[in-house]
Amino acid sequence: MRALANVEDGVIKVEIDIAAPPERVFRSLTDPAELTQWWGDDSMYRTYDWQVDLRAGGVWSTRARGADGSETTVEGEYIEVDPPRLLVYTWRPSWDGFVETTVRCELHPTSVGTRVRITHTGFVDRSTEAEGTGEGWKRVLEWVAEHLEARESAA
Repeated sequence: MRALANVEDGVIKVEIDIAAPPERVFRSLTDPAELTQWWGDDSMYRTYDWQVDLRAGGVWSTRARGADGSETTVEGEYIEVDPPRLLVYTWRPSWDGFVETTVRCELHPTSVGTRVRITHTGFVDRSTEAEGTGEGWKRVLEWVAEHLEARESAA
């Protein structure tokens, strides 16, 4: 359950296979209570206070607390919401001066669950930020996969 990432020309592409159906994966990516459960790791940071208005034009936000106690925020707006197949939204993190980029999350059913593909664009002339964000998306997808696969095996 390792995520694969590629960063080229300011575009981040990350993919992972998760042993859970697309409807379940989509819910984990959009439900505030679930997002708080899995997005983060106590040794790095933990997200909380998720606000989600899950519709095209709806806004979302979250706060995070780093292991060192630092606080950050991320916010954005949903561009496309097509459960359980597609989620497209803007991404404006406080640690990057609220520069706006776009995240496209595609969920494809497979014989064993769901293939999740993240395409994060908007990093033209910002290769250092793109590399770091690509590594971040790998961690995030591995966290959601661990969360879902633990739940699926317990069911």
